Amino acid sequence: MSNQQKGPNIQVVVIVLIVLAVFFGWLGYQPGTLLNEYARGLGLTLLGVALVVFINDRQMRQRESRLTAYLEAQRQAQEEAQLVRESQLQKTQLVREVASGDPGLAARAIKELDAQGWLTDGTLSNSHLAGANLQGAGLGWVNLSGAFMSRVNLQDADLAYANFSAANLGDALLGRAKLDLANLTETDLRGADMSLCSLNEADLTGATLDGAILSGASLVEANLNKAAAERVALNGANLERANLVEGNFSYANLERANLNGANLGWANLSKVNLEKANLAEANLSGANLDDARLHGANLTGAFLFGARVSLKALSTAKALTNCTMPDGTKYEDWVRRQSGEYVPPTTTNGGPTPYATSPSYSVADSPLDYTPMPEEV
Repeated sequence: MSNQQKGPNIQVVVIVLIVLAVFFGWLGYQPGTLLNEYARGLGLTLLGVALVVFINDRQMRQRESRLTAYLEAQRQAQEEAQLVRESQLQKTQLVREVASGDPGLAARAIKELDAQGWLTDGTLSNSHLAGANLQGAGLGWVNLSGAFMSRVNLQDADLAYANFSAANLGDALLGRAKLDLANLTETDLRGADMSLCSLNEADLTGATLDGAILSGASLVEANLNKAAAERVALNGANLERANLVEGNFSYANLERANLNGANLGWANLSKVNLEKANLAEANLSGANLDDARLHGANLTGAFLFGARVSLKALSTAKALTNCTMPDGTKYEDWVRRQSGEYVPPTTTNGGPTPYATSPSYSVADSPLDYTPMPEEV
């Protein structure tokens, strides 16, 4: 008998018992009846039986309800566990397909990962994708933090807003990839080819870029704070307003790079090639420029206070107009002092004034005048 059939039957029994209890109770109080006392007792007994049956039925229903809920919860838990296992197996299979080296298979796997929302939830974090061929893949916002991606091919890929923090991208191919606003903090990019890629506003704090190639790359307002970038190739790169504070760029090639307004405070630029680079308005305070090549560099308005740089190197710069020299003086005042034509500024009462100039001063007499290379003449 089912619970649905059993329930109404019990209710009918309870109602009948109550009706009989009321009847015998009423009969027990009728005058002239010989069985008054027996009727009253029978009525109370029937009422007690009705209550016992009702209470037992209620408790039984509650027990059955709890048991049903428990069994349902167990069933749901088993189904969810099974779904998790199947999902994990599917993720593992898709990650293997991404790492397979087959561009068609990898593209299909990436499409499925994106459809499931697994590109951004950390599914690919700490994954092993060494040597994968993901050329031209659409991986915007992907989370690949901690992933091992040595020698991966990501040329022409869309990686905007991607998270590569602490990932290993050594010797990776990232030419022409879009990495705008990407998170590359403490990422290993040693030997990576990132020529012509876009890294505008990307965060490369603490990244390792030793020997990497970023020729012609765009790093406008990128953050390379404390980056390790010895022998990095940044020739022709656009580093306008980039942050290179305390970075190590020794032996780097920054020929013709645009560093307009960049912050290179306390950076290690020893033996760096800055030929024909644009350093206008750049902050080079405290920077180490030992043996740096500055031939043809534009240092207009640059701030060199406290920088380690030789006068021989500065003498090859193309422009030093309004530049703050390592001793804190402006270039124009420094030239006047070196030429012996500096006239201390005075006021009407004999005191100093910051606006007095020497009428006999000529920039052409400066020992730091730019000397063109033979090919520029």
